[in-house]
Amino acid sequence: MKKHFVLLFFLLLVAVAEAANPVKQMLERLQEGLSDRFKIEIRSSSDEGDYFELYGGGRKVTVRANNYVSAAFGINWYLKYYCHAHVSFCGDQLPQLPVDLPQVKERHATKLSDNFYMNYCTFSYTTAFWNWKRWEREIDLMALSGINMPMAMVGVEAVWRNTLLKFGYTLPEVKEFLCGPAYFGWLLMGNLENIGGPLPDEWFKEQIVLQKKILARMREYGMKPVFQGFFGMVPSSLKEKYPEARLVEQGLWNSLQRPPVLNPADPLFERMAKVWYAEYEKLYGKADLFGGDLFHEGGKTGGIDVTDAARRVQTAMKRYNPDATWVIQAWLGNPKKELLAGLDRKNTLIVDLAAEFWDNWRKRKGFDGFPWLWSHISNYGGNIGLHGRLDAIATGPVDGQKDSAASPSMKGTSSTPEGIEVNSVVFDLLNEMRWRSEHLDLDVWLKEYSVRRYGVEDENLKEAWTIFHRTAYGTYTGHRRPSESVFCAPPSLKRDKITASAWSQCRIFYDPELFAQGVGLFLQSADRLKQTSTYQYDAVDFVRQYLADLGREAYYNLVDAYRAKDTKQFDYWSERFLQLIKDQNELLSTHECFFVGRWLDMARSKSKQPELQDLYEHNARMLIGTWTETLSPVRDYAHKEWGGLLKDYYLPRWTNYIAYLKGTLEGRSLTVPDSFQVEKAWVNAHNKYVLEAGVDPVQTAKRMYSKYHI
Repeated sequence: MKKHFVLLFFLLLVAVAEAANPVKQMLERLQEGLSDRFKIEIRSSSDEGDYFELYGGGRKVTVRANNYVSAAFGINWYLKYYCHAHVSFCGDQLPQLPVDLPQVKERHATKLSDNFYMNYCTFSYTTAFWNWKRWEREIDLMALSGINMPMAMVGVEAVWRNTLLKFGYTLPEVKEFLCGPAYFGWLLMGNLENIGGPLPDEWFKEQIVLQKKILARMREYGMKPVFQGFFGMVPSSLKEKYPEARLVEQGLWNSLQRPPVLNPADPLFERMAKVWYAEYEKLYGKADLFGGDLFHEGGKTGGIDVTDAARRVQTAMKRYNPDATWVIQAWLGNPKKELLAGLDRKNTLIVDLAAEFWDNWRKRKGFDGFPWLWSHISNYGGNIGLHGRLDAIATGPVDGQKDSAASPSMKGTSSTPEGIEVNSVVFDLLNEMRWRSEHLDLDVWLKEYSVRRYGVEDENLKEAWTIFHRTAYGTYTGHRRPSESVFCAPPSLKRDKITASAWSQCRIFYDPELFAQGVGLFLQSADRLKQTSTYQYDAVDFVRQYLADLGREAYYNLVDAYRAKDTKQFDYWSERFLQLIKDQNELLSTHECFFVGRWLDMARSKSKQPELQDLYEHNARMLIGTWTETLSPVRDYAHKEWGGLLKDYYLPRWTNYIAYLKGTLEGRSLTVPDSFQVEKAWVNAHNKYVLEAGVDPVQTAKRMYSKYHI
């Protein structure tokens, strides 16, 4: 009887452990019954570092790892390389697994401890209006990708509220400082304040609840969330509350007023930091990692001792938590040597944001021994153009590990895109690189990628991806952003110097005809794969890029015709250009991932109150359009080729501009149209957009390609 009781008790413990296993729960969310196909064993390793082992097959594969994230990554490795499956934020290709699972016996280990994820901007350009369901999915994708150090910036506005209330602020005054939901990223970086608000009371309550769910799940996986540290950025109004406070004015950021920095040597800094960390912990628990950057993107030092200031910022963190690590972005010359001189190395981590382009880690010899991460950005503004610098990603993390000066302090890899839900191949590759110690043969890897992405062995798809590697996903000197779509550019006659955003270009850095050939090869498999979600997404995306490339050609020709006063050619190319925008809109209106309505609906869904729905929608519209209420260099920075947006935002301003050019060719004296007024009208509107297409995206992609590729 006693033996039976012990056995039952043991089985109960096993059942409880299984139920509490976050990887098992994640697998069930992916596919019912999937968790039954894997046995998960979490065991520490005698070797230093993360590892996973895969062995067995048949009814069940055993995954042994040192933690849940390593186990999840190991399962994903098996799904990718043995089951030809693919899970991403750009569609899943996850068939029912066979009764007899392929046999496996592999072990992978890495000395790189960290895989950092997200960018301050991501919390604006992509996640601003996410609900728990979408966050739950993202955290699952993080685990499958081996990400163990995610930024966790949801709900920081509540920490600001609680902190400022203890320093003489009223709630309306706090709201006057804080931004609207779409702009927190730049508030946290110290770039701006008081735009897109004021926040309603319900926003604070809902975001606190959401952040607690996010953190609970991250911690279940064993992830180490990165909180926002207090580095001295304060409201401009603080000088009214504390006239003696030593504030360093930061001037303007893209025509917007930056909040000042409170000199860390001021006694008020220590007081505010103490309250900040205490309020953070009250809301969200304890953390060991804190982000925040002094003098970010042109911030002014105001003659203060930077070394001493940095020391005081870190001291405040460590006074709260002796194990606290300051996570600093390496960006535009920061962190400067004099700042690092004030820091404790073992409690500092530098994220080399754009290592795939600038290689700051190499130039600065591993940041002189400070722990650092090799990171890629891949896009700015959440732009959706095809881009990734795959060669740089396939070699850079390995080069960091082999570099005699940099390797001793290299701690891992990082993905810091300004927006996600684009270019899934980039993230798939980068997240593997923490586990690889040698350069990849990308042509081989991409052929394997095509098999798991679409679930079939197909020579046309393999060749298409070889071409995409040579074109849109190639690594080209001097080009660190996607080629912007000229459809999204403010109308002008700048020709090859035209841009959508102020810091990029619409010129194509690859051979567009070769890329078009790749798209044609890809579409050869359309009838076979038209029901596969990953293929549907990519078909729309690749043809979208093809049409955007044609748009650039048409634009160049209409400019040339205008300058030559060739009315006939001008009419032809103008009509073709406008038709391409209309066709692009039709194409992108076939897939929900390219709907502007999806973005706007997420914003409105954050409240049930009509006036708040309007506030959130205005945030969402302004961010992807004018960016600010007034004309600013960041106008169109977050431009999107999205269905509905092309028709109602970009097409009208190009139509008006081309009509103006036509009139001047006919000898009429006309005023250049004020396109900004058209843009503002759209930003302030509340018209509805479709959330379901009801049209075959693959057939539409084929038709659009065939229409132009003759």
